[in-house]
Amino acid sequence: MRWLCLLLSLVAVNLLAEEVTATGHGRSVDEALQNAKTAAVEQVAGTFIAGTATVEGENHRSRIDQYNGGLIQKHQIISVTEQGGLFVVRIKADVDTDKVNSVVVSTGMEITEALSAQLAKSRDDHEKTRRIVEALDDPAQAFAVQVKKVTYTNHGEMTDVLIEAQIAYSPKWFDDVRVMAKTIGREVNIGSAWADVLWGLGALSAAVNPALVGIIHSAARHLEGGPPKESQEYMACFGTDNGRDIDECYEIRHPMPKTTGSSKLRVGGQVTIAGRDFSLTEIVVDSGRQLFMDVASGQKAYFLKSSKMRQFTHPGVLFFQRGGMTFRYALTASTREILGMSSVRLTMR
Repeated sequence: MRWLCLLLSLVAVNLLAEEVTATGHGRSVDEALQNAKTAAVEQVAGTFIAGTATVEGENHRSRIDQYNGGLIQKHQIISVTEQGGLFVVRIKADVDTDKVNSVVVSTGMEITEALSAQLAKSRDDHEKTRRIVEALDDPAQAFAVQVKKVTYTNHGEMTDVLIEAQIAYSPKWFDDVRVMAKTIGREVNIGSAWADVLWGLGALSAAVNPALVGIIHSAARHLEGGPPKESQEYMACFGTDNGRDIDECYEIRHPMPKTTGSSKLRVGGQVTIAGRDFSLTEIVVDSGRQLFMDVASGQKAYFLKSSKMRQFTHPGVLFFQRGGMTFRYALTASTREILGMSSVRLTMR
């Protein structure tokens, strides 16, 4: 039994490893080797880059945060050459593709080299993913205000302006968050409706016919490897809209409090009159669950359009790509000012 457990553990490790060949360039052999290792990881686990730029006084500051998932278990140097003053190192590497390694399991108290490498990777991943998620956690990037119709009602010297608009996700931001989640986090098993039915039938059949439960549970295990297990890792899930189910979920470790901390979104605006910009009064729009929905571990959600029930195994947030919240923004100004207006813009705050 002991050898069987060891064999199964080795098989599990190898399932998360992939052998690749990569090349790195550098001013020294060590630098070239490090670049080759980075290239090997990128081939298997991918890379996500988030950049931020700020201007402080006359100084322009920029920061690039890059995440490479994966850990090189071992490598073999195939060749070392020199080209144009740079060293070129070619390696063959076994890359562990487990992107989020927050739980490290050891069979003893000894701190081995492999265990130290896993712990260091988990620590570094935690900080890298925090910076990546933080860079995307920005309502101004996430949401866009789409003006649908503007109605002007004149009352002589005064005119009412009614703006009908909708808050929706910026397509680029939604795609960025989805790609980020796929790159930095392991996929969460959210089960399937058919397998969920089988597990429910298995529990019911236990009281009716004990001979059936094994068959039904075996069928469910064949479909999805058993019921999903609960975890406290924070996740991000993605779906079309809030009535049609969730398509995919990934562990991202960190919540996005600025973007999903509240369903109440602040909208401001500017109006340009005779070449001058004037700020409009800020309003608060409650998006409800049209754009996103927070879930806790063990929480159930029913999707009306697809008639599907999901029980989520992780705390996290559900993003709905086609979600949108309509609202109205009203203002009154003198007709003379309205005649001098060249544009009205609504923006997220």
